[in-house]
Amino acid sequence: MSHEHFYSRTNGPTIHRINQVRYLDEVAPRHLAGGGDPRHVTEYLLAAGWSNHSVPGYPHVLLESPDRQLHLTLEPTAPEERDTWWRVHPAERTSWSAHFGGHTPVEIIAGFTDALAHQAPRARTETTDLWHIAASHGWPKQLEGTNQAALSPDETAILARVQAPGLHDTSTWRWKTEVSVPLAEQRRRWLWGASIDDTAPAAALTGFVTALTDPAPLLRDEGQTTGHTFGYLNSTRSAVSPEHNRRLHLQRLEAAQRSRPSQPPPVGRISPPGPAHRRKRR
Repeated sequence: MSHEHFYSRTNGPTIHRINQVRYLDEVAPRHLAGGGDPRHVTEYLLAAGWSNHSVPGYPHVLLESPDRQLHLTLEPTAPEERDTWWRVHPAERTSWSAHFGGHTPVEIIAGFTDALAHQAPRARTETTDLWHIAASHGWPKQLEGTNQAALSPDETAILARVQAPGLHDTSTWRWKTEVSVPLAEQRRRWLWGASIDDTAPAAALTGFVTALTDPAPLLRDEGQTTGHTFGYLNSTRSAVSPEHNRRLHLQRLEAAQRSRPSQPPPVGRISPPGPAHRRKRR
């Protein structure tokens, strides 16, 4: 994602550079569409009542839910595909977390975060057949021993439920997505990855899997798709103009504003971290 498409301040419905963008393309499969504009995620949460605790002059975004129970951070790093840019987790960081790479399409991240904007941050207790959702979109479930996974129709993305080491010698289950394209000699080029604890809210997990496997194309303007996907990404000129797409975005924000919680948030604010307290990247 180039600096032209990243904005460190989520300060208003100004998505899309209308005077510079001449047209939009419809690109598929969506998991190869590139990151897109982060404000598709952040402006929606702000419109839904989340507060902005970003530090002026510091290249990250820190948002907090109205009840102060959830945090979202966006910390862009050097253009290394395996780095985590997006993190979502409860403020106490004790139950679950979600991580997304820099080239994760924002529409797929929004499948997760939009759902969080409309419910309390509780543990995932409902039974949701995420494999059925994936299979209905052409990602059939595959079993190899204890591993569970679904492969995209073009075989460039995989959704898997895996066990990962936890605290106190325990193991936890996580939903992981890996997106890559083939290279020569049976090698592959990594594009992006995502990892979400199985204990994340069910509605958010459902939203993520639905958005990930949806066969509908995504809209991208010039320069928003990564060159690594050449030959694997289908692109056609869209009848949707940049101005019309902006109006659709404003309608999306208006819908988020109408869904704001009726109760005011508790008194108090979190202290935004300064540059000296920046968390080490893993």
